[in-house]
Amino acid sequence: MPNLLRRLACLLLAFVPAACANLNFYSDEQLEPLSAQAYEEATQQTGGKITSGPQYEMVQRVAKKIAAACEEDFRWEARLLKADDIPNAFCLPNGRIAIYTGILPITANENGLAVVMGHEVAHAVLRHGGKRMTQGTLTQGAMQAIEAGLGMTQMGAETKSGVMAALGMGANVGVLLPFSRDHETEADIEGLRYAIRAGYDPNEAPKLWERMAKLGGSKQPEWLSTHPASEARAQRLREMIPVLQEQEKGWQPKPKAPKAGAASTAPTRR
Repeated sequence: MPNLLRRLACLLLAFVPAACANLNFYSDEQLEPLSAQAYEEATQQTGGKITSGPQYEMVQRVAKKIAAACEEDFRWEARLLKADDIPNAFCLPNGRIAIYTGILPITANENGLAVVMGHEVAHAVLRHGGKRMTQGTLTQGAMQAIEAGLGMTQMGAETKSGVMAALGMGANVGVLLPFSRDHETEADIEGLRYAIRAGYDPNEAPKLWERMAKLGGSKQPEWLSTHPASEARAQRLREMIPVLQEQEKGWQPKPKAPKAGAASTAPTRR
């Protein structure tokens, strides 16, 4: 019986990533309050918004081009946040972009910034935030089911803690982290596509990740990280550049549909 339960537990954990790889329980409307609140909190935790100067103008310029390239009708906003010690950037659900000043020395130029911003925007366009929340919900449900199946309520506190810790690590490494790495890889590719559409040099992408690799930091194996290794990303993107350039050759933005109540300027077809 214990062996059967263990096999069922493994099967349940194996089912989680397949079940929610593209499943999203959360709509843009549901995530809107969380997105707005997180944006303000992130801003308050820095030296504040930079609202003028060459770096600010570059961020706004790149954001406008990337937003047009991804063809997503968000209410876009881009902030340059004063935080020289934070080499980071993000794009929250519904199009709230933040670039920390600490990442600008690494992006090095406008092409590099477009690569980073394209990547972060891709997370929002692909609804990765909602999908990750969905996965967490399903994983928690799986853990509870496993706990009930193994009769955890009859175990002593120390034994229960040890088993749950083991199951938690199994779920974390086997489910959550690989799923996150898949998102990162997906955002790398789609973000580079946006940069190409926006007219930026895609060859800056592998150079960017090579610069990231030189920063050092943790040497933990790639399989135990939420992000692919920088060297691996650089190589993958280098291979994808000609493929994406061919796919996006001649790309033109889709014409925006007229707003409700607005008169159409398109000729009437008979």
